[in-house]
Amino acid sequence: MQNTVKTEIKPSKDWNGFNFVFSNGWGLSIQQSEHHYCKVGKTAEVAIFDPEGNWLAYDEKTNSVDVLLNADTHVNGWLDADAIAKLFAILSQKEVDIIAEVC
Repeated sequence: MQNTVKTEIKPSKDWNGFNFVFSNGWGLSIQQSEHHYCKVGKTAEVAIFDPEGNWLAYDEKTNSVDVLLNADTHVNGWLDADAIAKLFAILSQKEVDIIAEVC
């Protein structure tokens, strides 16, 4: 039996940004403020989560997402719009045995 995940776009509870959950269960948090690793209006800070809630890192050189084995948390800072668009494409296409549920 396949799992079902509801896609979401939620404003961040405590920061200036959004949290996205794709139908395959992968998540992307995009934040931008003076308290983040970014230049407001130019770049943003992102955090990537797999369906199990593990934090991952984005490697801009190889255009890949890798699990961090020795860290509890990780963010990528100073990503421009093109890099964030690549992350949307990568994460939304990850294959997981899940059927999308849209409300």
